[in-house]
Amino acid sequence: MSGTLENAQAGVRSGAGRPRASALPPSDDARRDIIEAAARLFRAKGIAGASVREIAAEAGLQKASLYYYFRSKEEIVHAMIEGVLAPALAMQRRLGRAALSEAARLYLYLRFDVAQLCAAPYDCTWLINHGDLDDPRMKAFWADRNRLVTWIGARLKRGGAVGEFLLCDKDVVAKAMIAATEYSITWAERKDAARIAATAEEVALLLVRGVLAPRMSLEAVRREVADFEGQA
Repeated sequence: MSGTLENAQAGVRSGAGRPRASALPPSDDARRDIIEAAARLFRAKGIAGASVREIAAEAGLQKASLYYYFRSKEEIVHAMIEGVLAPALAMQRRLGRAALSEAARLYLYLRFDVAQLCAAPYDCTWLINHGDLDDPRMKAFWADRNRLVTWIGARLKRGGAVGEFLLCDKDVVAKAMIAATEYSITWAERKDAARIAATAEEVALLLVRGVLAPRMSLEAVRREVADFEGQA
């Protein structure tokens, strides 16, 4: 990114250069406004059918102002997908370094994934599935999503080897788990933080319970998680 564009973006963040296209009140987070506006239009008209001008108007900005934040519609799409994939990958790295059982590691990840997907201002799974798969950056995001699945499969394999999980087809079960976390977006009460937390808890418990070996106690896993979070 050029220094000129960076300076322009800094100026906009400080309140300069943001003429409004509508009577909507100014927002503390114009990038989020744009992303939420784009999400509404993408669902209504498709990614190809929504123009940058329409997105800007929906966000309460003039078209020129939108370019201070995103250089193209494609960049908005990429930011939306990265907004949920990057935190998920970071959580997997963090849990991979933690001294936890595989059952606790898997539970913590699944709970986190549901919570952050449901809290996002848009349905990222719909977005990924309707993006341009010929776009090299979209292919990179698909590769990142596959990394999420592979990490879950590794937990299932390792957990099975040490007797924490039932032996299973790790690839099939990992894909099913990702599908369950992503599908929760379609029915979660996304404006209610308490309900999101409860949904994330129930989905994670359900998925871990389904593969937990008989010798393992779900309550013991929850106690381990509580101890881990208490030390964080």
